[in-house]
Amino acid sequence: MAILRQPVTAVVIAFWFCFWLLNGLDKFFARQDIGFVHWWGNHRVEKFTMYFDRLDIDPGFVTATLIFAGIVEFFAAALFLVAGIRLVKNQPGVAYRTDLAIAVSIAVFLGFAIFDVVVGDRAELLEHSTYVGVLLVSFLAVAAESFFQHLKDLDSNSTINRRYPPELN
Repeated sequence: MAILRQPVTAVVIAFWFCFWLLNGLDKFFARQDIGFVHWWGNHRVEKFTMYFDRLDIDPGFVTATLIFAGIVEFFAAALFLVAGIRLVKNQPGVAYRTDLAIAVSIAVFLGFAIFDVVVGDRAELLEHSTYVGVLLVSFLAVAAESFFQHLKDLDSNSTINRRYPPELN
């Protein structure tokens, strides 16, 4: 099973998929009773109303902004989901797709950090900057695991007696 061959990659994919999915859902369900659970979450409507007031932007755009942010976060989750499906199916390109998902995630957090600077929310800036650091560590972990897995595959019985370049008959 491919997940057992790449456990670090599997954990990275699962963590960031859940993170983006739940963070995206938080944009839609914060402070609502959704039947089986009361979703407390972060009340972003209040925060964004304050931000938009500072920027002298009509508060009517708060809902649209949160919906846009939620959709972007669902997109990031979908990229990790695709990488996870490829990992489970043992298809090639898992590391590439994970790297792409991580790069998109970093871009999202950089956008959030720029917004944090503009509205003067230093606590959110610290939080979003920390996530960029964790994503960079995630990238390094996936890259290291892929590299060492490649070395292990080169040492396997199926490749140990190959000559490079192959002899022509």
